[in-house]
Amino acid sequence: MKRQLFTLFLAGLTCASLTAGAFTHAFTADSDKARVVSQLENRAQRLEQHAQSTKGAGRQEFEIQRHQVQDLIERLKAGQAVDPQELDTLLSQGLQ
Repeated sequence: MKRQLFTLFLAGLTCASLTAGAFTHAFTADSDKARVVSQLENRAQRLEQHAQSTKGAGRQEFEIQRHQVQDLIERLKAGQAVDPQELDTLLSQGLQ
């Protein structure tokens, strides 16, 4: 009887710890996603401001970059898979 009780206790403890770990990872992933989306929205806003103050081909470059960032934001919000390299590239591009 003691052995069955001990086994049941360990099984319950294992299930509880796995469940808690799964929820913690989900919350962390959501907060990371929100942080990245926020960074991308700030980047899109800066690109739009630069496009407003630039003329000619330079403006087109800023508009293209802004469109790429907006597309990435929409894909992230929709829950689609996003290539981490694409994300790093768009976040690390400096404003020329």
